[in-house]
Amino acid sequence: MEKDLKMEVFASVDTVKPVEFHVYELHVQKIGNTYSIIRGAAWKLRNWNQAGVFEDGNKIYATEKLQEKIPNADFTVEYEGSRELPVLENRRIYQELIKYWITQKLSQILIFGKYRKYSCKSNVTSKWIMTNQGFETFSSGNREISLERKYNFWVTIMDDEKAYLRIDTSSLFSSNQTVADYLEKGLNLIGQEVKNDWAKNNQTGILTEICDLTVTDKLDFADSLKAYYIQRNEAYRVENISDDTRMVKVALQTGIELPYYPQALKPVLTRETVSRMDAAFSMRTESLVKRNMKTRVLLDQDFIQDIGTIELLDGMKFETDPCTVEKIGYKKGKVKEPLLVCGKDKALKCGEEFKVFNYGFYRKTEKEIKIGYLYPRNSYDLMKAVVNGIYTFAKLGKYHGEKDLYTMAGLLDLDVKAMVREEYELGDITDYKRAANKLQKIEGIDLVIALVPDGMEEDGPYNPFKTIWAKANIPSQMISMKTAKLFAEEAKEGNKAKNSSRYYLHNIILGILGKTGGIPWVVKDMPGNVDCFVGLDVATIAKGIHYPACSVVFDKYGRLLGFYKPAAPQQGEKITTRILQDIFDQVIFAYEDRFGEMPKNIVIHRDGFSNEDDEWYKNYFAAKGIMYNIIEVRKNISSKLIFWQNGQIENPPMGYCVYNADKGYLVTTNMKNKKGSPNPILLEKKCGNLSMADILTQVLYLSQLHVGSTQKMRLPITTGYADKICKNREFVPEGKMDDRLFFL
Repeated sequence: MEKDLKMEVFASVDTVKPVEFHVYELHVQKIGNTYSIIRGAAWKLRNWNQAGVFEDGNKIYATEKLQEKIPNADFTVEYEGSRELPVLENRRIYQELIKYWITQKLSQILIFGKYRKYSCKSNVTSKWIMTNQGFETFSSGNREISLERKYNFWVTIMDDEKAYLRIDTSSLFSSNQTVADYLEKGLNLIGQEVKNDWAKNNQTGILTEICDLTVTDKLDFADSLKAYYIQRNEAYRVENISDDTRMVKVALQTGIELPYYPQALKPVLTRETVSRMDAAFSMRTESLVKRNMKTRVLLDQDFIQDIGTIELLDGMKFETDPCTVEKIGYKKGKVKEPLLVCGKDKALKCGEEFKVFNYGFYRKTEKEIKIGYLYPRNSYDLMKAVVNGIYTFAKLGKYHGEKDLYTMAGLLDLDVKAMVREEYELGDITDYKRAANKLQKIEGIDLVIALVPDGMEEDGPYNPFKTIWAKANIPSQMISMKTAKLFAEEAKEGNKAKNSSRYYLHNIILGILGKTGGIPWVVKDMPGNVDCFVGLDVATIAKGIHYPACSVVFDKYGRLLGFYKPAAPQQGEKITTRILQDIFDQVIFAYEDRFGEMPKNIVIHRDGFSNEDDEWYKNYFAAKGIMYNIIEVRKNISSKLIFWQNGQIENPPMGYCVYNADKGYLVTTNMKNKKGSPNPILLEKKCGNLSMADILTQVLYLSQLHVGSTQKMRLPITTGYADKICKNREFVPEGKMDDRLFFL
């Protein structure tokens, strides 16, 4: 029997029955954002009355009669009586109503008859984790780190008048320790994402520096950090903290770097950070965090059983089997994997990218690569082992000093004689910056190879070891001390049989290739009538201020033509017509420079929602005789796809999709060893004549073209690279095209 394809969506058993609401007319007493005022009024009424309260314009609908006058209200309500609302004409109200009653039901569920199973505050979470032995709680041995389950859910009412429940379960790690606590224990948190636990909003960033200055030293914006809190009437936060406390600096997601009390900050814990902090706890919970589709569906079904029957909604309950894709208006399909072309015109299948080291790259870096070196003091031998390993592998085709059957000579033209080398004190970011400044003054360096503390090799916009080179617009390759020691160990006599460093060599060499303008492979045949692809994204730099960070331009084979960042910021996430003009003029110029003519057909991948001026697009491209398609690429998807056969549940492999005329969900990754479950991406056609079949195929093909490693991106490189550039916005050159992917 053929496996069925389902979605992580659960239908109500019966149709939604009309409900009688108490209706009020809302009168606001201040001028401002109308939507925000109305939502705020509904929220205040809901909390004061502890009832279901929903808004629709100037109408308030409640599950029971309200106490109309509440303290400090900037609005009034006038009772109009009660009435029954038709379901389809009031879908949003009913969707919110169903979600409200679900939350009410969940808040009453007890474990072992005495512990609340769910916390139903801003999010629905649970510290009770389902295992083969039943429900358990999980904390680290020292009780500092805890694991919780987070449940996001949405309700949609479709034309058949049934309610459809989408559920997305995830894992949360939390710590009861502050950054101050961890620093006192000697833990290095440089590069760690942190959140301001003293802020009312969700303020997060990357810890970049342990300052020499204390909380009583003079600041640009206040007499001191301590004085700042006293002036804000928050003296209680700092009055018992020593004046000798050293400030820490955090690079916020807005791009601003600010000083903080380390006591105000808590680490944002991911699987990776938990692994560094408590490897034993990370390993103990790994199977609970990485959940395949079978485990996810079991969690969904347990959640639905807890909802049970909602008596106040005429006995509403949900089916425990997920919906077939046909039931919710989609077709199912499978995109055939692409063939990739590398050196010597050799074809590679997906999963065979490692063979590129045997055949050579599609396009090498055009010139000999000159390198500068940066490494900790007393680590010259480690750096030498790394450089020798890279050089002999990439230049001579040797591994462990011997000719390698799977590696050709001349992969890269490297000049490994150091143009310059500098040492720094390991873990001292100030000394690292001092050494880096010396390197930056040397002309002609194409790439910097830096040995950095463990955990600092990851490429990221707020990694302080990476940021320095991004600011200087110099490509850099970070290598951890742990990896360097692996190179050195395998280089010793008697360790020739070890093969661990090969994986690192592959990714290092691909990283160097992409950062110096080379291309490892391209797509052999791209479907659809397209000349080039453009990825667009918008970066937020401060509240209300956004930046159309880039356009990333690729030809129809996935060859990078360049990326471009306009010079002007803007209000809102909608890209203005002036900036659109600037972007697409540069797109056309880049294409003309490469091919000698304008493109005839452009496919635009817009990260998120395309809110730009449709008329501008029509007029601009019509005047130039260019056909165009706009595809929205959305990565935060609440529903997953499920392989289902007679109750047997599996992860769908890469390429499986569901779609209709204008929308499609696509799986772009394979999950190894059945750990975890793939997150599909959502593609929605905004305009154009491309079929969804071609759109899905193009996106899958473009997701196979990530330059920096043999690991694939979940996103197509159009929006994937645009997103990376957004996160490195400060360091991307303005107003000109560039083809060096130094932000990888």
